[in-house]
Amino acid sequence: MIFYCPMKGSCHSKQPGLWLALFLLVCFSWLQAQTEEKSVASPFPFVYYQLKNGLGVILSEDDTLPIVSIAIAYGVGSLREKPGQAGLAYLLENLMFQGSLNVGPMQHFSYISRVGGRSNAQLSENLTLFFQSVPSHQLPLVLWLESDRMMSLVISEDHLESSKMTVLDEIRRRRFNEPFLDSFLLFDQMIYPDFSRQHPVTGYEEDIQGLRAEEVREFYRTYYVPSNAVLCLVGDFNRKRAKELIEKYFESIPGGKEVPPLAELPSGFKGPLSRVSVDPLASAPAVHLAYRLTSPNSADYPIFKIIDYLLTKGKSSWLVRRLLQREKIAVRFEGGLETRLGVTWLRLFIVANNEVMVERCLRAVEAEISRLKTALVPEEELGLAKTKYLADLRLRFTSTLDRAIFLAENYFSLSSLEEIAQIIEKPLKTQASDIVGLANRYFIDDNRAILKVRIK
Repeated sequence: MIFYCPMKGSCHSKQPGLWLALFLLVCFSWLQAQTEEKSVASPFPFVYYQLKNGLGVILSEDDTLPIVSIAIAYGVGSLREKPGQAGLAYLLENLMFQGSLNVGPMQHFSYISRVGGRSNAQLSENLTLFFQSVPSHQLPLVLWLESDRMMSLVISEDHLESSKMTVLDEIRRRRFNEPFLDSFLLFDQMIYPDFSRQHPVTGYEEDIQGLRAEEVREFYRTYYVPSNAVLCLVGDFNRKRAKELIEKYFESIPGGKEVPPLAELPSGFKGPLSRVSVDPLASAPAVHLAYRLTSPNSADYPIFKIIDYLLTKGKSSWLVRRLLQREKIAVRFEGGLETRLGVTWLRLFIVANNEVMVERCLRAVEAEISRLKTALVPEEELGLAKTKYLADLRLRFTSTLDRAIFLAENYFSLSSLEEIAQIIEKPLKTQASDIVGLANRYFIDDNRAILKVRIK
């Protein structure tokens, strides 16, 4: 979900074509995985190849600053957890910092900080990502650290209990700091029909407490393997030397067994679905509203990106202007597209001062969506949405670390990185008539779910 934040200096260009021409200069071509290195000539050059054990490697040189960013991603997240294991991926992400054969607990952080670098990790439904930026001459250190925990993570009872305490404390603090969290989890259960997609990435406390060391080891042996991972280097390094170091530290690690395919998940939804929930932690009445949309692989999906920007992104978006600025009937608004393994929703969350205002907010949302259905979006507003879409994309390439993370994420989310140019270009081809057609097809009662949150 996207939190609304007022933005300064918003761009109001009506000509996104120039943005596209400039932006496509930094788009890449993706090459099919093979051991022979392939290169791409562009202002954002990179090479891609694959080690014999299946590890994908992406190298992108940029000597602007004496810094190198390293991201290593594993194709595993909460979608791979079974009932009774909710939180296993989250727990293992924490265990990856608890020590390996040659590195002690939390020493990964201390090694990186000691040389002036920074490191962190993030987890999603389908990806676990570790990343760091360090001075260029410290590249061997990072490669050694990452290879050691890929090959020899220590999952002892002591380490397991320590990680359990850490993640359970984080879950409890998050629940305390996010008063509407329970309603978000309840709404997930309403709109996603299966355990894999409806349970939180952080898991359930009772499941985490019951996880055994052997379960965690099996998860690690199955998914934290070279054949299910990609290593991305972006920044100031010598390509030949980097390849030698990668081969030295990673090529001897066994590739691992073939990752089992995800079970086929149910995809049907029949609305309208409406519920009321009393949340003792909620500070004010609120409402969750969502519309079930097309698959992210559909030809219609790029158009929904522009619809999303029209409705929810930035202070000029229709819902922000109406709910927060013009009528001032909401005190908090979040919205955006959400995709979980082939299922996409447009999700909205609104907090108001009282239940009467909640109903007014729902009517206001319905009115703005009705505008999409009954009239062509003015060219000026459509152009503004496209311009902001491009500007947000451009932010993903600001630093070497941003680019490393971007490459790692797209390695797993796209069948081919040749699609990146299409991802950028297709939404910009959206016509006002396209929006009318899709709005009438998808923004209907049968695709709608509502959860009203009341205070105790």
